[in-house]
Amino acid sequence: MTTVSDAIKKAQRELRVMAENIPFRQVDLPEPCRAPAFVPRKVRQKRTFVRADSNMQAIGRFLVERGTVELLPPEDTHALFTEIHWCAATLRDYADRDYGSDAEWRQALILARGLVSEMEAAEEELFIANRRLVVSCVKPFFWIGQVWLSDFLQEGSKALSNAIRKFDFTRGTPFYAYAQKSIQNRLRNYFRDHVRSGSIGMRPSKDMLRVKQVVDAWIHVHDKEPDNETLAQMTGMPKSRIVQVKGFIKQWESVPSPPISLDALMGDSTANLYDLVEDREADVASEVTQISEIWEAMSILPERSRKIMKMRFIEGRTLEETGAALSLTRARIKQIQDESLSKLREALRDRSHSA
Repeated sequence: MTTVSDAIKKAQRELRVMAENIPFRQVDLPEPCRAPAFVPRKVRQKRTFVRADSNMQAIGRFLVERGTVELLPPEDTHALFTEIHWCAATLRDYADRDYGSDAEWRQALILARGLVSEMEAAEEELFIANRRLVVSCVKPFFWIGQVWLSDFLQEGSKALSNAIRKFDFTRGTPFYAYAQKSIQNRLRNYFRDHVRSGSIGMRPSKDMLRVKQVVDAWIHVHDKEPDNETLAQMTGMPKSRIVQVKGFIKQWESVPSPPISLDALMGDSTANLYDLVEDREADVASEVTQISEIWEAMSILPERSRKIMKMRFIEGRTLEETGAALSLTRARIKQIQDESLSKLREALRDRSHSA
C-alpha cells in the first residue's frame, strides 16, 4: 500500500515536471494580473464544423479541420494570451510551494492539471482563429503545385504554433505581425532548402513565361516595367491574374541557382571549374585565421603594450628605436614586450581549449 510520503513525492515530482515542461516562454505579467483575486477572462468561440470530402483541396481541408471560428479582435487575442501566461505563472507557483499534507498536495495537483487544460484550450483558440494567416503566407508558393501545398501548410502550422508559444504579449506588438514574420521566414527557409536539394522542380507555368516574355521585351524598349493594365491588354489575361502571376514570377526569380561542383569539367577541355576560379595569390586560410586570432587577442593588452608590439613585430623596429620613440629605456621595452607575449600566449591557449 502506498504511504503518505510516497504519494507526496509522486505529486511533487508530477508538479515539477509539469512546471518545467510548460511550452510557453516565461514573461513578466502586468501588475493587475499578479493580484491574488485576478481571474483571466476566457475566450471560447463557437465552432462550425464542415465535413471534408475527397474532392476538397488541401487549402479547404486545412481551414475546416477542427472547426472554423471568426477572426479574433485584438482585445480577445490579448485576453487569450493573458489567460495562457497567468495559468503558466500560477502553475509554476504551485510547483514552488511546499504543502504539508497529502490532501493539500493532491488538491494542488488537481488544480495544476486544470491549468494545463486551460492553457491548451487557449492555445487551440489562437491557432484555429489564425489559420487564415498561414494560408495567406503560403499563397506566394501556389505556383509550385498542389503536390507541395500540404507540406507548406504543415510548415506554416508549425511556425504559427511556435509563434503562439514564444510571443510576449506584454510588449504591445500585434500578434498577427509577429506570427506573419515567423511563418514567412520558416516557409522561405523550407522552400530554399528543398530547391537546393533538388526536391522541388522549378517549372514555371505558361502564364508566367508569357508575362515574363512581355515584361522583358517592354523593358528592353522602354527601360521600365509596363503597368498591369498594359500587361493585361498585351497578354489577354485578366488584370487580377496579372497581379497574381507577377507575384509568382518574383518568387521564381528569387530561387537560388543549383550548386555547381568544383570538379565539373568546362566544355570539352580537361580543365575543371576549380582550375578557373582558384586564386593562387590568395593567402592560406589557416594563416589568415591565425593572424586574425592574434590581432583579436591583442585587444586585451593596454594601449601602450599594443603600440610596443606593433612597433616591434609589425614595423620591425629594434628595442633601442622603440624606446627612443616612447621615451623608455631598452630594458623597459623588453620587459613590457615579454609580459605582453606571455598574456597573448595564455589568451590563445584558453581559446584553443574552449574551441
